[in-house]
Amino acid sequence: MRGTRPELVKQSYSAYFNRDIPREDAVLTHVGPGKPAGELLRRYWQPIAYSRELKDLPIRRRIMGEDLVVFRDGRGKVGLLELHCSHRGTSLEYGRIEERGIRCCYHGWQFDVDGRILDTPLEPADSTLKDRFFHGAYLVQERGGIVWGYLGPPDKVPDLPALDLLAFPGYTLEPGELTGAPNFRPCNWLQVVDNYVDPQHEEYLHALHSGVQFVARNGKFVEELKIIGEAEYVETPTGILTLEMRRLDDETVWVRNIEYIWPNIATLGLLPQWPPRFGPRDTELHDFPITMVWAVPTDDTNTMEMSFVLTPLGEENPRTKHKMPALVANGPGRPYEDMQRMPGDFEAQVGQRPIAVHAREHLGSVDRGVAMMRKGIREAIEEVQEGRDPVNVFRDGRTVATYGGDTALRLEAAAKAADDKRLMRRAGREMAQRYIKTPPHLHRLKSRPAKAVTAE
Repeated sequence: MRGTRPELVKQSYSAYFNRDIPREDAVLTHVGPGKPAGELLRRYWQPIAYSRELKDLPIRRRIMGEDLVVFRDGRGKVGLLELHCSHRGTSLEYGRIEERGIRCCYHGWQFDVDGRILDTPLEPADSTLKDRFFHGAYLVQERGGIVWGYLGPPDKVPDLPALDLLAFPGYTLEPGELTGAPNFRPCNWLQVVDNYVDPQHEEYLHALHSGVQFVARNGKFVEELKIIGEAEYVETPTGILTLEMRRLDDETVWVRNIEYIWPNIATLGLLPQWPPRFGPRDTELHDFPITMVWAVPTDDTNTMEMSFVLTPLGEENPRTKHKMPALVANGPGRPYEDMQRMPGDFEAQVGQRPIAVHAREHLGSVDRGVAMMRKGIREAIEEVQEGRDPVNVFRDGRTVATYGGDTALRLEAAAKAADDKRLMRRAGREMAQRYIKTPPHLHRLKSRPAKAVTAE
């Protein structure tokens, strides 16, 4: 249910009349079992852990309000089980990983990765207790160095995520955070996803307010991020392209193109180096996105963000190679004064309350992408409630095209500033439609790498 919007305060020093905080929009924000958004997100495979995290000890994970344990047994099989032992409820995070499954520390009950109870050593030899039921377990698959879990109905299992970028030839997938571990945020999942469809926060938060926080491939700060661009939002078959066009000079426009994919995925590029190196006949240089990000709800007030970076074989992770301020400010742990003076995504998202109250927001033109996304999530929830598959649930083995990534356009400036803004917006929309018609990564990158936007 949406919170009731209070009357607007229309006089000075009147916070007294603005003290009552409406409820959060529970339909979009609550993710536990049986909750509308929770049931939507359970229709998709979600990243649970990086494969490299699974060592000789089990890992406790909380996913969409469910406490789970993830581990790799001696056979190499991965289990995703309910955290609390079926016997007396002891946490399996303290269990022992065995050749087959995991054994509880308290009374030795042994569970296979599918939830089968293998052993109850303190029961009589003729006991049939272990054969009467299964411990709770979820489906798991491992691909690309990522452990994926499916927490939805067993009769509605979709394909694993098959974005074209996840299977790029000549690349591995590396963690996108400086810690090499998932990034945990004490806020609702939708606040993280809101950020995916809000390209214009970049020039203000990450440049004008906190100083330039992004670097290019060469490690130099991208001062062009300070330019306030023209934004457009284009729907794709799988999500929304958030475009921001910046005029770099009289002949060059930078299109920042961050792609949002339903329901909780984004692709984004490492910012290009400028000026671009156009060939004599080039009018457009496209640089494929290197990072895919999932916002996986931990519960209603916490989110685990997992990002996967396309890294050329034998080379250093291009996202974490340079310790750019945006990544430092992307998680907890900084001194409080640093967080106040140079906030990043972490502070901007967590600072909205544990669950943002939409009824207290006043959306403007800069929030068009946010409004489109929330409307789409609500529609997808309705599809699930009506017994239909939501958007982006596939069971036919298809490779899913992506359309994001930064682009440099050779585009002569119009004489008047207002006309040039319209020209850039139109050029961005036309570029997006070309990409949707002919996906630049699905069709172009199967045979050869993209021509990156590089500096002279």
